Amino acid sequence: MPPLKILLGEVSTGWRRVLRELAQDDDRLQLVGEAAGPVEILLQTKRISADVVVLSQTVGGGEPGICSHLLLEYPNLVVVLVPIDSGPHILYRLVLSREIAEASKDALHAMLQKQFTSEV
Repeated sequence: MPPLKILLGEVSTGWRRVLRELAQDDDRLQLVGEAAGPVEILLQTKRISADVVVLSQTVGGGEPGICSHLLLEYPNLVVVLVPIDSGPHILYRLVLSREIAEASKDALHAMLQKQFTSEV
């Protein structure tokens, strides 16, 4: 299996060091580039066929606007968000997901019910 191609967006020096160490220690991970700014990140993701893009969360722990563009443009991509500020350190893994079920009335009902319960 080929290594996961990881593109680094704008992340702190500390996280950049962590990612380099991980790639050095695990041959299943490959850092394939760095990009700054939303347009360059989108272009580099396509150019290198990245599997994973690592970005910093926004101040307060939110998702940068580029995330939705990346996931819509590249549906098989994984976006990992690392924290930039102090406080609890949480990593986010963002992916598009698809559920596949038999096309039936019961399956449709179950999908709709799941949507309602996941919003609560």
